[in-house]
Amino acid sequence: MLLMTAESPVINSINDASVFSPERDINVYLEHIWKSYFADIQPVNEVCIAYCYPWKTRLGVIRMTLDENTSFIGINSLLQVAQVPECVLITTIAHELVHYVHGFGSPRPRLYQHPHANSVVDKELEQRSLGEQLYLCNEWVDKEWYPFYDKQQKAGWVSWLSARYSARRGRRSR
Repeated sequence: MLLMTAESPVINSINDASVFSPERDINVYLEHIWKSYFADIQPVNEVCIAYCYPWKTRLGVIRMTLDENTSFIGINSLLQVAQVPECVLITTIAHELVHYVHGFGSPRPRLYQHPHANSVVDKELEQRSLGEQLYLCNEWVDKEWYPFYDKQQKAGWVSWLSARYSARRGRRSR
């Protein structure tokens, strides 16, 4: 079962800008991506998604809770910034869903020994009609991510987000 917010509006297109708030409600994105590109996959446990730490070298992560009742998808908090193209957020969420399908961060059977072996994630995204989104995402990340991240860090936003997400986990920021 997917965990979605009750207030999430129904969307007909990922390009429907009127639906997405400046905060980029990732619950809406998750629901839409799952219904549009992963409709053949039924969730076998609860799937939660939230913005997380603004990592420099990671856009997303998926992991299971210790009791294996919930799969948690964490999305780099910098992906909610309007300067980041929407394709980066879409591709990151879809990337983590591919891991879920392949049995990483989920109770589903593992299909591969390693999560990225032989470009299985990219191949799956292409098979699910997300190849163009993946291409645009990779182009932006390759050319823009590190300068964008450094700019955000210099502006102080990264340290503010780090403190915010560390406080949520009950840890002090450094």
